[in-house]
Amino acid sequence: MSFKALVLSSFLFSTLLAVTALGVDWTDPSYDVDEMFHSGESEEYVNPVGAPTTPQEARKLQENKSTLNWTMPSTLSAGGKSAKESREEAESTGETQTVATAEEIAAPDTEASTAQTETVNVQGNWFFALNDSMARELALTLLQDEGNVYGSGRIREGNSSMDVAVSGTAAGSDVKLNLVSTSPIIEYKLNLTVDQDLAAGEYRASSAGGESWTGWAEGQKTA
Repeated sequence: MSFKALVLSSFLFSTLLAVTALGVDWTDPSYDVDEMFHSGESEEYVNPVGAPTTPQEARKLQENKSTLNWTMPSTLSAGGKSAKESREEAESTGETQTVATAEEIAAPDTEASTAQTETVNVQGNWFFALNDSMARELALTLLQDEGNVYGSGRIREGNSSMDVAVSGTAAGSDVKLNLVSTSPIIEYKLNLTVDQDLAAGEYRASSAGGESWTGWAEGQKTA
């Protein structure tokens, strides 16, 4: 019985050697002796370092990989602007454009207003007719410094006349003149509207004795 077992063992060992010999590439010189004799043997698989060892760990690792990375790249964060800064810049630009547009719209109106309020030039010689209860004539020589008017003149009533000093203002087409005589003391206040070389308006006169009267003045620039 033991002899049969020995024969069977020898047969199995010979078969194993034959199988091993068939699994070796005898034409490849890179094989060493150990690789030739162990090439037919199965090797145990070892996980790489850091690799998951179970399906659960592999699934968890895959879920972590799928998470989005919201970190802003350095190329953007270095020179980029926040949403608040961008909004403030846009609002600032819109305000600048709005101011510029308003100025452009207002420019023609401003020019027209300036043209309308340009102060008249009354410098020169004027002759007026003063009409109230009596007819009087007024001759004036006026000087002007922007809105200030001053000068001298003479009022004639019948065969008599008296000298007057003149002061006043001019704004736009409106001219206000104060005439004062010293002998007798009489003050004339003229509120005139001037249109080129013509002027007209009401006046009020008062004397040192307390008398006062009103009238209408019409005049023309003679030089």
